[in-house]
Amino acid sequence: MKALLCEGWHGYRGLKFVDTQPPALPAGCVRIAVAYSTVSFGQLLVVAGKYQRKPPLPFVPGTEISGVILETAPDVSGFKPGDRVAASLDWGGYGEQAIATVETVWHVPNGVGLKDAATIPLTYGTAYAALHWRGGLVPGQALLVHGAAGGVGLPAVELGKLAGARVLAVGSSQERLELARAHGADEGLLHTEPELGQRVKALTEGRGADLVFDPVGGALFDETLRGTAPLGRILIIGFASGTIPQIPANILLVKNIDVIGFNFGIYLGWSPVDERKRHAEKLRTMMQTLFGLALEGRIKPTSSDCFPLQDFSSAFEAVESRKSFGRVLIEVGGG
Repeated sequence: MKALLCEGWHGYRGLKFVDTQPPALPAGCVRIAVAYSTVSFGQLLVVAGKYQRKPPLPFVPGTEISGVILETAPDVSGFKPGDRVAASLDWGGYGEQAIATVETVWHVPNGVGLKDAATIPLTYGTAYAALHWRGGLVPGQALLVHGAAGGVGLPAVELGKLAGARVLAVGSSQERLELARAHGADEGLLHTEPELGQRVKALTEGRGADLVFDPVGGALFDETLRGTAPLGRILIIGFASGTIPQIPANILLVKNIDVIGFNFGIYLGWSPVDERKRHAEKLRTMMQTLFGLALEGRIKPTSSDCFPLQDFSSAFEAVESRKSFGRVLIEVGGG
């Protein structure tokens, strides 16, 4: 099969487009003919050896896919060859065939295209689980979303609005803010605005945001603290800025603020202790909800860029440059 191979921690420029043998099919797993795979900031870190979890070299990267089941292990039930599915993988998504554990494979309903379906497991899954499982978002609250036109930011805008929140979107350009508004944001703020925290307060009757969704980190975090309401919560999703902020505990004390770490990988088995079986039913219920929303047109998966597998460098560059909207896709087999 055709695949991208990572043989060392040299970043995406060190990946090789190769012919290789399809992976073996272990017990409890399915083999998928990959249609689409996503590229995220996390994958930039993985292939550079900077992610908290390192696959054994050499390996095929890629952790979020859609496609069609080719084969199931003898002990697998609930799936059969020909089923259209989306899946979260440990790795292997940038190849024509990939292996997924049955706990992290989900049926794609008729009416949802495989291109859209590829973005739902990790992209929308991260946003939904962060907002609801960890953030406790309730109707009427003010939700501040950093990186609001990005891979997980745009789903957070959509899902926050569907949850009844007032959504304040933060982005790097007016074009990106317009996209966030088109997906449900009530207000748009440039991240370069002076005293951003005060602007957030001004838009929330002086209170600040009840919940902050932050996949960016860096210098924005200081303004985030200023713009968070007393008893508010800040969700730490990632550090796309490249800088991990230092959290002043005195401000947390004075304002009664919670800073909440969120690692979706815990639910997918990506932690030192693999707990995907423990969370499988909870994930399945959430995925049914998300695919239902997609089928009804209430969420609109967005990808500004889709590249063929052999042009993988352009896909990674689109993410690295932060010029893409939504989630960047690699077309492996199409469909």
